[in-house]
Amino acid sequence: MANLLAAPRVWDKKAVILKTEATYGVDPLPTGVANYIEARNVSLTSFDAETVDRNITQPYLGNGGKIVSTIWSKLSFEIALAPSGVAGTAPKWGPIMLALGFAETIVAVTSVAYNLISTAFGGVTAYLNIDGVNYKFIGCRGEASVSMSTKGLPILKVELTSGYTAPAALAMPALTTTGWMIEEAINSVNTGKLTVNGVDLAWSAFDWACGNDIKRIDLPGPQREVAIADRNPSASATVLAPALAAFDPYALAAANTPILISNTHGLVAGKKVKTDLKATISNVTEDQIEGMVAYKLTFTPTPVSGNDEIALSLI
Repeated sequence: MANLLAAPRVWDKKAVILKTEATYGVDPLPTGVANYIEARNVSLTSFDAETVDRNITQPYLGNGGKIVSTIWSKLSFEIALAPSGVAGTAPKWGPIMLALGFAETIVAVTSVAYNLISTAFGGVTAYLNIDGVNYKFIGCRGEASVSMSTKGLPILKVELTSGYTAPAALAMPALTTTGWMIEEAINSVNTGKLTVNGVDLAWSAFDWACGNDIKRIDLPGPQREVAIADRNPSASATVLAPALAAFDPYALAAANTPILISNTHGLVAGKKVKTDLKATISNVTEDQIEGMVAYKLTFTPTPVSGNDEIALSLI
């Protein structure tokens, strides 16, 4: 019988834990008991190196070599956009929002709101353990997008960038996985209309993204951080087309009319997610949903009084 090599690690045996940093870039030591994240479709780039060519002149062909100047890491995953189940109680995924350019406001027994900010961004530390090897992502900030489509689930997609920490052998942490609500499917029962400029519309898809401009800063001083330098949000929706007299997206787009867009998913207090956008319609494409005329609307979320183009409310 042939000898076997060392057993390979298994990709599906992994866990994500994540915690808010009290001081940006300082590891707050998340634990599996307190900081478990119910992540899906996890991917990582643990060693994202920036290099400098040495450009050495040689009397023969070949590389002159490279120097690794700085190293970064990325961690991407998805979570269900589901509230805590109790109005006024933050969800387990709340800390992630602080690293994506949002502030959290809690009104006891009533609501949890996530609103955009332009200064004093938070940061998080995440650990990803893959079958006995621990990857640390310290000083994370990143990009967020939401995808909602009928017969699907409300999904928040997260891409975090951090400085590099060398992976280390570490046993899988003990995990406490309670406190994560089971999400509700998007359908005619659980999900409300999409209101566009005061008109209630049936819809099949509604997506938006923060469009955060992520800068990786590594300067003598030292100044080393992942920074949110700007944002360029985007959004779109596919909606059934009523009579033109009831809803004319062409006229709204041509006039660059500022509009409000709103949707609520969920039926019961503590399980509702309300999305509000302030935007203009930047493009209209004819489409169809199950043989019925539809519009694919492209929105440009635009602030009115500042930091108000996208808002999430858990109610």
